[in-house]
Amino acid sequence: MGIKDLLRFMKPYVEPIHIKNYAGKRVGIDAYSWLHKGAYSCSMELCLDSNSERKLRYIEYFMHRVNLLRYYNVTPVVVFDGGNVPCKAATEKERNKKRNTNRELAMAKLKEGNVNAASELFQRAVNITPVMAHKLIQTLKSENIEFVVAPYEADAQLAYLSNLETEKGGIAAVITEDSDLLTYGCPAVIFKMDREGNGERIELEKVFSAESCKPSFQSFNMKLFTGMCVLAGCDFLPSVPGIGVARAHALVSKYRNIDRILSVLKLEKGDQMPEDYAKSFKDALAVFEHARIYDINTKELKHMKPLPESFLESLDEDLNFLGPEIPSTIVKAIAEGNLNPSTKEAFDKSECSRLPLHPIDPHTIGQLKKSEVPTIKQDNCFSIFGSQNTNKNCTVTRLSDKDKYSNEVTALQKLIMPLETNETMTKPFTFDETHLKVPNNNPFRIRKHEEEISLVQKEETMEEISIVSSGEYIDLNDYMSPINFQEEGSINLLKKRKFENVCLDKVEVTDEQVSGVTEVENCDGLCLNMESQESVKSKIRNSSDLKGSGGSEKKSKKKKESNIRTILSFFSKV
Repeated sequence: MGIKDLLRFMKPYVEPIHIKNYAGKRVGIDAYSWLHKGAYSCSMELCLDSNSERKLRYIEYFMHRVNLLRYYNVTPVVVFDGGNVPCKAATEKERNKKRNTNRELAMAKLKEGNVNAASELFQRAVNITPVMAHKLIQTLKSENIEFVVAPYEADAQLAYLSNLETEKGGIAAVITEDSDLLTYGCPAVIFKMDREGNGERIELEKVFSAESCKPSFQSFNMKLFTGMCVLAGCDFLPSVPGIGVARAHALVSKYRNIDRILSVLKLEKGDQMPEDYAKSFKDALAVFEHARIYDINTKELKHMKPLPESFLESLDEDLNFLGPEIPSTIVKAIAEGNLNPSTKEAFDKSECSRLPLHPIDPHTIGQLKKSEVPTIKQDNCFSIFGSQNTNKNCTVTRLSDKDKYSNEVTALQKLIMPLETNETMTKPFTFDETHLKVPNNNPFRIRKHEEEISLVQKEETMEEISIVSSGEYIDLNDYMSPINFQEEGSINLLKKRKFENVCLDKVEVTDEQVSGVTEVENCDGLCLNMESQESVKSKIRNSSDLKGSGGSEKKSKKKKESNIRTILSFFSKV
């Protein structure tokens, strides 16, 4: 499609662009370029004419891009291809031959069971037909998206809209994958737009005015640029052997005249150049400049650019190579998508009956055709659902306004009820000041009280033990020396009596405590340092007897008295 290697040759002039830069503007869409890309996902179903919904995936692909433009506040203007131009017949014949070959190979691979290879060949064999375009048009109509079907080439129609003023329906740029749009003279063309809106743009004004970029087009005008593209080879005329886009650019840059370039090629190529190449070259150049398009304002067929008189005289007014003349009524029906542009006949309803299910216009959900809903006179506001199959034996239950709003009336009456009725329904509360007798059986409170009592008892015991231990600590150094006992006998006697009184008080306190046995053992442990070796042994035996007594009160008192006697016997010896 398009001029071979032209985009690669003009890569220095390509700039990245996002579609949001055209917010608030009208942008043209080459419909068949998106249809071809969308058909890759369902090429096998299209070639085999399957009845599955997968066959219509190309419409989902197309509408996703359309909705992307609308999301960024860009107004899409979709342009479809129409009939074939006579001078493009050879190219179309060659393409159809390749598609048929690929389809045969795909069927052979499919019979072998090689689905992957068959799928790749089906992608090369798929053909975008006017019926496929018509199905898409039905979706565009339901979405209220502007479209037009060109009488012949969509590229020429887009170029015409690009050079038209915005007030008259012009567009600011064209989205396509075909480099022919540059040859037709579109000021701004966006290529390779992805599903997120990113693409590559080429603007012809920047191409002709750039000074530092190479290849340079400063010495070019639009006619020379179109001539360079035709020399490199296009859909209307193949190139001379050995002439590509780089060679064509060099020739145009050097001679800057189309007739002279053709003369030089005749001398250089000789027999390799066809005899009628000069005439075919001028015809192809005329197609890019004066192709037939549909005037959206006058609703008639016209040329993209007015034909000069000299050109008409040279052709003897034979302009069929630009496309045959079409009556205004037919060209209007084609432009509106009502006629097949190839056959000039109405579309077969059986072919177009399987319309896509997605995307669905949310505004059309729930709407029924008038022929499916019987007309019934209604006295009141009712919702009646009917169909042709069940409209005979159906009964409709009518609800009166009183029954319909009875619940609402009841609720409102409750809200606006008088205050007197509310007062009769409520009773005043009386408070009794007498205190309630609550049983004192709270386990947490009893437990807390017991913990406080035990804590106080422990504090008293620790104070007494500290007094005894301090007394013992003071007296140990004095009593352990026999010399001091003889010199200070009277003083030691007083200390002995004081110590006996303390021990007696200790015994009385421990009788009242629950853990008396443990306290006595602790007291015995405190007094062990003051006893002799024999008394220590006897003390150990006494403590063991206490442990085996089982907690009896009489036995514990006897043991306590024996401990006191042991202490007194110690002081009597002293």
